[in-house]
Amino acid sequence: MKYLPLFACFTLPLAAVDSVVTFNEISYNPKGANQDQEWIEVYNQMAINVDLSGWKLTGGADFTFPNGTTIPGGGYFLIAKNPGNPDLAGLNVVGPFSGSLSNGGETLRLRSQSNRLMDEVDYADSGKWPVGPDGSGATLAKASGNLLSGKSSSWRTS
Repeated sequence: MKYLPLFACFTLPLAAVDSVVTFNEISYNPKGANQDQEWIEVYNQMAINVDLSGWKLTGGADFTFPNGTTIPGGGYFLIAKNPGNPDLAGLNVVGPFSGSLSNGGETLRLRSQSNRLMDEVDYADSGKWPVGPDGSGATLAKASGNLLSGKSSSWRTS
């Protein structure tokens, strides 16, 4: 049996994200020209509540979660361009975020209060990414909340 030399154990890349709360669904190019319909959903993979106070969403959409924001264990939370959108009534929604989501794709990052990278997705509307969410009114959604956000194969048209 072969073993890695000791120095290799210290030079191997580590996981880039913590994946406690992850991206789950993205409405990046809603039907029509109304960017107020844009939103991003995150999912708590833990069985316990997670305090999102001071966490940041960065990329085309920039948002800092206000103090006292908690996502329930196994729950979902929306960050919306227009949190007053009647279509989102009754959901856990915060916002508004500044900026807008690129219709062609971009990188979104979720960082903890200590600026630790918790999740990242670099979505697109071409290549191996689903094209259905690009202006049809459908969204980009993970096939399962526990899949890696960075892989196009984890996503489908909702």
